[in-house]
Amino acid sequence: MHILNLEDNVFKHHDICKAIERGSFANLKIECVGNLTDGINKIEDAIKQDNPYDLVISDMWYPEAPGESEKKCGEALINIFRERDWDIPIILCSSVNYRFPEILGSVYYSENEDWESELVKLIRMI
Repeated sequence: MHILNLEDNVFKHHDICKAIERGSFANLKIECVGNLTDGINKIEDAIKQDNPYDLVISDMWYPEAPGESEKKCGEALINIFRERDWDIPIILCSSVNYRFPEILGSVYYSENEDWESELVKLIRMI
């Protein structure tokens, strides 16, 4: 399973990777980018090479480009997917409990929640 994680917090990215690894998915490869521009470029390159990602996991708040301040780029990513008709599942993993019916699901990233099990459960739906 080839996953792209759009996340600008290295600690949260590490937590997400550990949760996915505990899910024991075969042929697991997780890549991470910290901004929307790099994420879109990686997705486009993977599609052009006929090797699209199996899943994209995105935070809601991260920079649009390197060195910029955080914006609501998770929502922008969802809109880009809709506009370009990309058929790659998206999971939103954020410390705010967002809901978007057009994506695979949302995970509320919180120390008080079992977000890890919820994330693995959503991934198994693919």
